[in-house]
Amino acid sequence: MLKKIFLLALCLLFIFPPANASGGTPVEPDTIRIGLVQGVRNVEFSVSGSCQLIDTAGNRVLGGALKSDRWQVAKEGSQLLLLKNGNFFSNIYGSLQLLGDGLEVSIASSSGYVTNNSSEGELVILGAGDRSVSQQNLTGSEVLSAYGQSALNKTQGQNLIKLYTGETSARYRGSLEIRQDDHGLTVINELPFEEYICSVVPSEMPSTWPAEALKAQAVASRSYAITQLRSYGKYGFDLLASQSSQVYKGFDWETPATNSAVEETRGRIMTYRGYPVDAVFQSSSGGYTENSEDIWSNTADYLRARPDPADQNDKYYNWSVTYTQDQLTNLINKAGYNYSEVTDLREVERTSTGKRVKRMSFVGFDINGNPVTQDIYNANAVRTVLNLKSAMFTMNKEFDDEQKLLAITFQGNGYGHGLGMSQYGALGLAKQGYNYQHILKYYYTGIEISGGYRG
Repeated sequence: MLKKIFLLALCLLFIFPPANASGGTPVEPDTIRIGLVQGVRNVEFSVSGSCQLIDTAGNRVLGGALKSDRWQVAKEGSQLLLLKNGNFFSNIYGSLQLLGDGLEVSIASSSGYVTNNSSEGELVILGAGDRSVSQQNLTGSEVLSAYGQSALNKTQGQNLIKLYTGETSARYRGSLEIRQDDHGLTVINELPFEEYICSVVPSEMPSTWPAEALKAQAVASRSYAITQLRSYGKYGFDLLASQSSQVYKGFDWETPATNSAVEETRGRIMTYRGYPVDAVFQSSSGGYTENSEDIWSNTADYLRARPDPADQNDKYYNWSVTYTQDQLTNLINKAGYNYSEVTDLREVERTSTGKRVKRMSFVGFDINGNPVTQDIYNANAVRTVLNLKSAMFTMNKEFDDEQKLLAITFQGNGYGHGLGMSQYGALGLAKQGYNYQHILKYYYTGIEISGGYRG
């Protein structure tokens, strides 16, 4: 009787991506890897549904059905410790993978085990002779090889992994990987690409908004994610879960309305001259979008300035922020400057619309007491360094009797960098009866909406 070596959930091996009409590489990946947290000393999680714990060093299975146990991973020296309900369970010699919501592959072999390290997408049976079985040999629910038989079984029910962070927790689809980084532990969520978009849409836009606005967000988020794949490859994942990429809060934020918007636009992306659009977006344009070179440095022909009257809202208009001279100095130094005192801020240049400050001069004294003037640009750097909602502002300066700066009040409109789709503008256009295609083509100049591109 053949001995069963172990069960291993493989989410990537049995994926058969369809080629696009041109025969090129599909634009949308099957899965995406999201960095949830970095640099933490401990990670705590629990599981609902079917999931397995795998130590990547030798594909060592650490646990079968995890049920409702609370698990912890702690970094100790150069290795990881796995605890179950507070008690030591196992050492981890590689990274820890929580594999669920995929295909369970059981290999019965006299001497061998499964690995997913094949660059050719093959099911590799390691043992005497090291044999492999290609995807083309998968027939029905079984794979036959010279060393045994594998049965493919789809797990039942919803498999979710709950990650605890401080006083909060969130559930995630797909699989989790916990690996060491320079400062502690990194947690990575790998899941099907479209399921990722299902969470991004309600994380970025209220799910109660009109369907066409939600669809526009789905296509924009999908397009953006595709252009940003492998941005954090050296850390082992594609994108962050924060605003540094786009906000992703996991399964609990999904709603029927937003899932419907994702499904009704499945695979749809924006392209410009045949290539995916880096579809950056913002909360509120303040009434005008900008040219990309005014906000950042590179020119993107589909990110052009235009009036945005549909953006009107009460939340991000007529905001006001006041900094004292000391607060202003500290804020600027926090951004990497070295002033002992900032004595003035001077507007040097505005964007092509005239609505945002593109370049500013910081006037004052350096740490040695010498007079110094330094410029900051473009518009996104201005708003970031000054910690403002947008670069669409005017200044009101307050001086004492000796003309020494006391404080500056910034009054402005909008929230975000000023490029691409305004989410509140999408809301306004949807309320006026425009569909998601019209919304996207208004904010992204010259784009097409399609299911792929010629790679």
